[in-house]
Amino acid sequence: MLIGISLYGIKIGCAESNHNVMKKIYTILIVSFIALAGHAQWNERNPSLAIGLQVAEPRGQFDQNYDGYPTGIAANFTAPVRRSPFELGVGFAWNSMGNSREDVSVFIGQDKTGDDVYEQGEMRITSNNYRYHMVGRFKPFKGPFQIYGDVMAGVERFTTSTDIELTGSGYTEVIEENTAHRDFGWSIGWALGTRIRVARSFFIDARFENLNGGTATFVDQESILINPDDNTLDFQTKETRTNKFTYQLGIALEF
Repeated sequence: MLIGISLYGIKIGCAESNHNVMKKIYTILIVSFIALAGHAQWNERNPSLAIGLQVAEPRGQFDQNYDGYPTGIAANFTAPVRRSPFELGVGFAWNSMGNSREDVSVFIGQDKTGDDVYEQGEMRITSNNYRYHMVGRFKPFKGPFQIYGDVMAGVERFTTSTDIELTGSGYTEVIEENTAHRDFGWSIGWALGTRIRVARSFFIDARFENLNGGTATFVDQESILINPDDNTLDFQTKETRTNKFTYQLGIALEF
């Protein structure tokens, strides 16, 4: 009887020991599987290029000094850092801040009798905002549906330029191009985005940006006047912080 109890105790002890060992084995297998799966997923990460249409919404001082929603295109390129969910890259954006066309009379020389000769032309006036950013990205998932977050830092440029196009001779010819105004400022911010796969390496990409801009000057579109004597511009500028939201929809390709 004592032996039976002893043997029964031994059996129970062995069963409990085996159960603990199996639990440890299962735990090791599960952890190893997750680690290998994660490593395999990160190992498959590829660089990507995104491009899309963008609309900017001025806010704060910028909204008070500019009436409108600059539109344009934007693109970014990022590549993974050592097979991790972190990526580094660059971004570029161009937003139109207004354009106009005005008929002008262009002096083209003198005739045989020494009289001045003018030809009908058109002056095009364009104002633009360009942004150049370094991009740091965290993209935790790879698959048919992806989310990501960006931090960005760089500079932006505001320009107003003109060109004159001759139109009176039956064909068009650009004869003069000038930059009437240019200014720079810093730009930092963050972005959130989503991507949905529609083909093997082709995604629909949507993103939102919250950008803080430094103080910069840009041409007040409503103040522009053309001097008829020499077809130069007279205008006033506005100085303001250039904070903005941007909304972008486009495509992304993985290489």
